[in-house]
Amino acid sequence: MSGMSYNEFYPSPLWTHHNYYHHQPYPVFQQQAVQPALVAFPQQYPHPAILPPIQLQQTHVNEASNQPIRRKRASKPKVRTGCTTCKPTGLYEFYKQLSDHLIKIADKLINFQIRRVKCDEARPNCLRCTSTGRKCDGYEFLRKDSSTSDLAAPSDPLPPLPQTREVVKKVPSERTPEVFVGPSTLVLNKAFEGSVQERRAFYRFKHRTVPAFAGGSEIEFWTVLVPQAATSESVIRDAVIALGTLHEDYENYSGRYDQSVISSKSYQDTTLLYGKAIRRLYSRIDKSPGETVNLAVIASILFACFEVLRRNNMAAVVHYQAGMRQLMKQMNERSRPCLEDASDESETDDITVVRQTPQDDLDRMLRVFARYDVQACTFSKPKAEVLNVKLPAVPPNDVGLTEVRRYLDNLLIAVYQLVKSDLSMYRYWKAEDVTQSWHTRREEALHTFQGWLDVLEDSIPSDAVTLRNHGIIASKSILGLILQVKIAMIMLRTAIDCGPESTFDQYTGDFEEIVKRVEHLTSTLSLGDALPLDRESVPFSMELGIIHPLFFIAWKCRDWSLRRRAIAQLRKCGKEGVWEGPIMAVVADRICQIEERGLKYGDMVPEAARIHDMRKGVQYDERVVSAEIKLAQDTTWKNWTILREAIPF
Repeated sequence: MSGMSYNEFYPSPLWTHHNYYHHQPYPVFQQQAVQPALVAFPQQYPHPAILPPIQLQQTHVNEASNQPIRRKRASKPKVRTGCTTCKPTGLYEFYKQLSDHLIKIADKLINFQIRRVKCDEARPNCLRCTSTGRKCDGYEFLRKDSSTSDLAAPSDPLPPLPQTREVVKKVPSERTPEVFVGPSTLVLNKAFEGSVQERRAFYRFKHRTVPAFAGGSEIEFWTVLVPQAATSESVIRDAVIALGTLHEDYENYSGRYDQSVISSKSYQDTTLLYGKAIRRLYSRIDKSPGETVNLAVIASILFACFEVLRRNNMAAVVHYQAGMRQLMKQMNERSRPCLEDASDESETDDITVVRQTPQDDLDRMLRVFARYDVQACTFSKPKAEVLNVKLPAVPPNDVGLTEVRRYLDNLLIAVYQLVKSDLSMYRYWKAEDVTQSWHTRREEALHTFQGWLDVLEDSIPSDAVTLRNHGIIASKSILGLILQVKIAMIMLRTAIDCGPESTFDQYTGDFEEIVKRVEHLTSTLSLGDALPLDRESVPFSMELGIIHPLFFIAWKCRDWSLRRRAIAQLRKCGKEGVWEGPIMAVVADRICQIEERGLKYGDMVPEAARIHDMRKGVQYDERVVSAEIKLAQDTTWKNWTILREAIPF
């Protein structure tokens, strides 16, 4: 394969004030001068690509500088094992990372617990402790033997990183790790090496961060491919530790985002480590372009997730698009030799194929990118990356939950290949002016999609016990996939000759069913309301879940009561990738105010007042949503009124 330079992987400048969804500059907003900021880095933290070289703080303790001179001991081999009472191991390293106002507390704990004597490593309690009447605090890691894997899990959960006083206060509901359908154990050929804190971060990444980011059909990418790459590649290693630590901070702050979070030491250190990973990747690409393609693709996924988690969505789009296009190029080059002997060439020869079941690492990575692309399309991206997704005409019967999730992913990707294609331009055309091929293609697709949806929906349990057993993330994800497909099919049905917004009134029954199912879910799981960027009781998920369907209903359904029920549910949904329920509730409420201005409760919203289209971008630091709203001036659908607002939240 041909070499790849840095400019080829990232073909356009990364950090310019540019709308990557629409490939044109943002408009200047009329009501309030808000210049959208592409990158959410605070001024004191420039973008990692331009940061100076980092000298990472050493975690080793300089005892000579803060400890009295001790008498010399007999020289004996040093070991990293031993109980935490006899040997400091990682405890001192953890507390050395605390902010200044907790150092005194940390020193008291350390001085009280650490004896600095040779541990005899007897199990379960060492004799050095028990023979002198002390309590043995146990061991941080299992001792490796021939019967265990190289990456054995700790005998007890690793202690959480110390928190500042600001984040010790938790939300009332206690969170538990979410479990996804898929491999629950991980066996690596090589152990993850590093300091105790780094190994702890990696362990937590596997057991807490992966469930938040892994979808049902991409579980092997997160549980196998990423950990394997992290054990051998410093770029992935740094990215994994940075993402895992940022996710831990997100949970400690319960999703809150303000200046105190951004200025915290943990956030700064994590940002620096993320910048180090980016610079290492750029250096590797420049030195060995032909050997780093897969490394760059994996890294682009981790970088995109990092940016989404810290609410820098535009940078996330740049990362995932660069990685996805490079991967598609690589997969097309792989398949081209198989097509050279074909007697006829089809128009899909150069279109990357999404297999129904992933066969190799490239297929698994493509599925991750395809799902992220669908998410971007639901938010603002006008066109989907072109993929070849072929669904069998007859859906399977009696499939398990894992297969249901994979099939739903395939179905959603396939639907958006049509919804976000050239078909969308025909909404305001007369039906007779649209070529017959588009009519045929749409009708065949709707027939196939509906058949698949009926079978898969019957395979998903919705009783309260099952929902509680699945947990919040998994339950929202499964229901979200179903609702996403339903909304996408409504968009597909209204894609040709459906100019009036009143067309959506015929789907009020479908909207009612969707809202009822979400209300049942949030009630069963006892999900509470949250304010924008404030503490949340709902764990973060990278899955495209229930927020987009609810926002679509709050916008397109003009039933006064129903759209307000949808807005009420948005406040309970937390953050799903780039979608944030409480923020979208504010935007949806503003849509209602614009459309219902001057009307009495329950009055029919006139066609002239209905919003046809909306382009939006969330500016987190300014705490506003920049919105461009389009209303029709007449029924020719050629003259439009554009409203530009900065909606505060």
